Amino acid sequence: MKRLSVLLVCCLLVFSCASEVGQRTLPGGTPARCSPGVKYSFSFGSSGHLPGQLRSPSSISIDSFGNLLIADTGNNRVQKLDASGNFLMEFGGLGAGGAELDRPTDAVENSLSIYVVDSMNERVLEYGSEGRFISVSLSREKMSGFDRGFGPRRLAFSGSGYVFLTDVEADAVVVLSGFWDPISVIGGFGSSEGRFSDPGGLVCTRGGEVLVCDAGNGRIQILDSLGNFVTSIPVCAGRVLCEPVDADVGPDGSIYVVDRTGRRVLIFDSNRTFRCEISDAGGRPFASPCAIAVSSRGLIYVLDGGSDVVQVFETGK
Repeated sequence: MKRLSVLLVCCLLVFSCASEVGQRTLPGGTPARCSPGVKYSFSFGSSGHLPGQLRSPSSISIDSFGNLLIADTGNNRVQKLDASGNFLMEFGGLGAGGAELDRPTDAVENSLSIYVVDSMNERVLEYGSEGRFISVSLSREKMSGFDRGFGPRRLAFSGSGYVFLTDVEADAVVVLSGFWDPISVIGGFGSSEGRFSDPGGLVCTRGGEVLVCDAGNGRIQILDSLGNFVTSIPVCAGRVLCEPVDADVGPDGSIYVVDRTGRRVLIFDSNRTFRCEISDAGGRPFASPCAIAVSSRGLIYVLDGGSDVVQVFETGK
């Protein structure tokens, strides 16, 4: 009887420690709510084709003036809104001509130009900050020498001058020079280190690393400034309904990850330790969150493609 009691106590201790570590480092168990550190603030947007309305949007980013750029995929355009969600301008329109777009999936500012991933036309276009078309920066023809197909989805610019682009057709990350010349294609389909399955959003950190959402493998892969594998964050940790599709880094180094299938945002600290999750906006569950952007002031913009709305949260001081 004494031996059985000791065994039970040991089992309880092991289970307790495992549960505590799992919640602290892996978001697959009981969720830790982000309260009071993160609170819902406001929302904007609705379904439609009018200015300020959205239809199946894919990405959201913040330009150097604090304005928002949204790839309004279903409306084949990019919209620029101010930090409060007020409409400023739009550009694009369905087509395959110079300034036209067909299912844009990303829009990011760099050096006062706006670069748009024009997914169905298999290219990246450059526009001026006022929405004027400038040129085709990258096309399938330019990538033909790599012979791996080309399905551009999301892009990011590093502080060292490189451009990183996720390619869903090749399940890879494309590394380009600042002049948009292809340097290398990293990865290919698989689950081992440096391989990808349905790669999505990516972000370059101030320290020079590149965080890539490896959605099909339920993780964030971290690459160095040249695209070499460094480590990974196991976002899903055994959870079946989990799909990390986008990420951003806050001003304090915290990592914010959008889990579309799990309908939540996971927050990791600067040491990549899981902190907590956001699963609703003012008591209303997310429908299908697909992208995220964090401002220098700590405002968290969550793009909910399932409801065509942007939900905004504030981080605690």
